[in-house]
Amino acid sequence: MESLAALEAACPGLVVVTDGAPRAAAATDALRPTRGRPDLRAAPAAVAVVEPADTAQVAAVVRWASRAGMAVVARGGGSGLMGGASVLRPAVVLDLHRLDRVDVDGETCQVRAGAGARLEAVDAALAPYGLMLGHDPWTVNVATIGGVLSTNGLGYLGARAGNVAAQVRAVEVVLADGRILATRAAPARSVGLELTHLFVGTEGTLGIVTEATLAVLPKPEERIVQLYELPSFDAGVGVAIALRRTGIRYACLELSADDLPPAPASLLLVFDGLAGEAALHAARGADIVRRADGRALPTAEAEAQWAGRHAIADRWAANRRAHRDDLMPEAGGHQFDYAHVGVPAAGLAAVRTTAHALVRRHELMLIEEGLWHWPELYSIVVSGPPESADGVRTTIDGVCRAAQEAGGTMEYCHGVGVKLAHLMEAEHGATGLEVMGRVKQSLDPAGTLNPGKAGL
Repeated sequence: MESLAALEAACPGLVVVTDGAPRAAAATDALRPTRGRPDLRAAPAAVAVVEPADTAQVAAVVRWASRAGMAVVARGGGSGLMGGASVLRPAVVLDLHRLDRVDVDGETCQVRAGAGARLEAVDAALAPYGLMLGHDPWTVNVATIGGVLSTNGLGYLGARAGNVAAQVRAVEVVLADGRILATRAAPARSVGLELTHLFVGTEGTLGIVTEATLAVLPKPEERIVQLYELPSFDAGVGVAIALRRTGIRYACLELSADDLPPAPASLLLVFDGLAGEAALHAARGADIVRRADGRALPTAEAEAQWAGRHAIADRWAANRRAHRDDLMPEAGGHQFDYAHVGVPAAGLAAVRTTAHALVRRHELMLIEEGLWHWPELYSIVVSGPPESADGVRTTIDGVCRAAQEAGGTMEYCHGVGVKLAHLMEAEHGATGLEVMGRVKQSLDPAGTLNPGKAGL
């Protein structure tokens, strides 16, 4: 096998880390054994962690890996929840944090950023232009451009901006043979297969994104944040449907209940727009909520909830700096997991019934169930004692399968990784999965790029 020394000699300036602790830390993301996956305790360390300074160095690493028969796993902020950045067999981890250049085009409302640029830093670069990212995940201070493209993430402003795929205009990608593909930025194209989106949501299995151009948003002249208490989760679903049918535009909708029915629910609504525009939509929305017997909560409480939306990830980032890196630490090894599924509105009630039955059957605690942005995006969070790993995993798998059987999707936000790979055939059908496998085989015949992820 071609040695790491040969790689360093061929690529001056490349940082190569072979110390034990960094290699072990780089071999996992935020998928932990306490999420119904005790088998993850045996994850191997990376062979090495390499830190390229530019796309040319990324290409050199991939060419070396191909000759050496070595897998390559690209890594961003390490906050992924599905094991998409975990090492499953001997591999070099490609840490892209040095690819952090940010260039803003204020006239076209676009930003070109390196894959390693943290979202928080990109947003800071946009601020002097009166612009902001449309993608605002809870891990905004940790997640990177490359990472969120790999999972096609959805953030807190998703109702306004859509998912990442809706915002991406162009990408630069290193292919498995070391060639570099660059697509062109345009708001619309009619020129055949859209190659830009081929690499969004595929978790680095088809190519390694090194740079992306994204459409960004003007900062709102007016932002209104409202919080309501509703008599039930069902009432909140009705509100979400009515808001959409009425044409009311909001930037964020969060519906949540902290217990099984008949628990009350809370509804957070955020309205962005020009001066007067947000107020108009907020007032019409308030009418709909009142008709559903909703009760407005104090504005200060609403704004505090909105302001604290990144708090868990902030704590995790601080813990990681102190070498404590559990994203959702549970005392005593308690199990804790969640599903984020897309369900046709007509099938939501059946999926919720299945979810509640599974929680009761496995004697778990329902931490939260919710909707995000639209009536079809349903989530559930469950917890149990250390011995409940099988029950937690069975419950989450059961909710995912119920969503698929209802004609929906098993995940709308965090990707597939290893956690949901076993459900990919149920998601896409045998023919669909075969087509994706053929694409993988064509672009990466040796299986160099992030092997074992996303069912590929």
